[in-house]
Amino acid sequence: MAGTEVENSISEWALHLGNARALSKNTVSSYSSDLRLLVRFLTIYKAEEILLDHLKHLEKADIRSWFLYRRERGESTKTISRGLSAVKSFLRYLGEIGETHTSDVLTMKPPKTKKTLPRPLTIDQINEILDAVGTLKHNEWIIKRDRAILALIYSVGLRISEALSLNRSDVLVSSGFIRVVGKGRKVRDVPLTGVIKDVIEGYISSMEPQSSEALFVNKDGGRLSASSVQKLVKCARKMLGLSETATPHALRHSCATHLMEHGGDLRSIQELLGHASISSTQIYADVAQRYVSDVYDKCHPFATRRVRKEQ
Repeated sequence: MAGTEVENSISEWALHLGNARALSKNTVSSYSSDLRLLVRFLTIYKAEEILLDHLKHLEKADIRSWFLYRRERGESTKTISRGLSAVKSFLRYLGEIGETHTSDVLTMKPPKTKKTLPRPLTIDQINEILDAVGTLKHNEWIIKRDRAILALIYSVGLRISEALSLNRSDVLVSSGFIRVVGKGRKVRDVPLTGVIKDVIEGYISSMEPQSSEALFVNKDGGRLSASSVQKLVKCARKMLGLSETATPHALRHSCATHLMEHGGDLRSIQELLGHASISSTQIYADVAQRYVSDVYDKCHPFATRRVRKEQ
């Protein structure tokens, strides 16, 4: 078990991540869980109570053993890599507050992850999901709310957390934008035009007067939760027989991919999605290229696969 000193340090570090570093609540929660998992692992691995001094002198062998333990539990390489990032962040924090450490874990490289391309939905599948929403609920304003949030995520590529944190005052109808607070509390304006403008305005006009400043609310007037949106999409995809990859986040992927397929440039899409690095946006160019290749293979008379089938 973690001693009081260790637990207090983790709690103070978590506050630092949320306040000074402006990390999202989900990231702070995940990092804190990772570090507490490490402490529990080391307690068993070393058969002793883990003190702050132990964490100051972590060895690479400790982390490698922890990696192996997590792999045996079936955790993904991405999750394990996040754990290393959490440990490094904690050690840097100790240094910032004057707690000297001699750990060489900061020089460790994360385990290599297999590059996977996101799976976008087709426009027909997205329309089917939006249509299915009308059969899952009976209250008119809830149907409008559900369609509005899914349509918004797809239309401008929002993260689900960004959509749910929107307030009514962020919808700038007169200027044609929605103000979004993204990762690191960075603010960006995304376009509110065409179909999505009508959908959002229709939803807002159907809302009952209430004191909540939130744009997307539950039936009690509180801010809508991510689990509610995930459950909604899960029900819709089951009804339609879609793959489990059809998630709220897949709508964001689909937005970026469809823009790329229709000639959108990387820099503009980067700004729309709120990516800090252009490399994060580059993956959608790869997805679009794969899509074009698939279309060529299926349709062009001189495509290698098509020629072979017809011979």
